Amino acid sequence: MALVINAPLHGGATHNNAYVRVQSARVFKKAGSSDFSLMVDVDVFVSKDERDKGETAQPLACPAMDRHKFPFSIGDEQSNLIGLAYTKLKTLDIYDGATDA
Repeated sequence: MALVINAPLHGGATHNNAYVRVQSARVFKKAGSSDFSLMVDVDVFVSKDERDKGETAQPLACPAMDRHKFPFSIGDEQSNLIGLAYTKLKTLDIYDGATDA
């Protein structure tokens, strides 16, 4: 699972048809808080072919898309956190127009 999007790069440029992949999704609650959050880390690649290089793949510098935090309620995950992460990402303006890959 991944998203294809025109990604805003560091310095103001845009890379068209970038391949965005969730690298991690985790639920946490800060000490003293009763609210949970979902933290989502993503990598942005030039293409799927670049991502498929495995350990040698080089992500693009895309700080606007690196990490996202969402409110979370126990039971939201339904099937898995990664799937939920992609669903939540597509609600953000920066991911407007993203397509599933």
